[in-house]
Amino acid sequence: MKKQIAVGGHRSLHIKPKVLASSLSVSSAHYICAPDSKHTILAAPAQLLLEKFLQFHSQRFFPLSVNNRSHPVLVVDCYLNLGPQISVCYVSSRPHSVNISCPDMAFSGLLLHLCDSFVVASFLKKFQFLKDATLCVVCQDRNALRQTVVRLELEDEWQFRLRDEFQTANAKEDKPLFILTGRHV
Repeated sequence: MKKQIAVGGHRSLHIKPKVLASSLSVSSAHYICAPDSKHTILAAPAQLLLEKFLQFHSQRFFPLSVNNRSHPVLVVDCYLNLGPQISVCYVSSRPHSVNISCPDMAFSGLLLHLCDSFVVASFLKKFQFLKDATLCVVCQDRNALRQTVVRLELEDEWQFRLRDEFQTANAKEDKPLFILTGRHV
């Protein structure tokens, strides 16, 4: 199977407001927003908005990880650029995958991006996290966010607040991605 990536390399898609009459310039800090808020609707795919936001502003989600190589962010089943200041450790939840052994490592964050049924609570319980480490869960809709939190038993070790829920700033018909962050207790 071949995959074609429409935007790749150093070429870039210009992210602009969906309303053509608007002359607003949009910074990457505005690529995500609070759900159901009044915001500038952007004419760009949700995945691109999320990737660009994380590339330039991941320190907002993972403050303990900034320039902290001894406590990276644990990223499960995806490869996302979190920028040059954030160290990451990528692992796979697939049963026959080979992951690095890190029994004594404490992670400063956890990123779960569109996780599937291979990611289970027992898999996540193998890893240790610092107090106040940040969890970031990304799903296709708000209901999937809640189902993922329950399915992975995240409420046992992570604290969530309503103001820690975000979405990409694209139009509803373009299916935004929803993001929930939390703190390790």
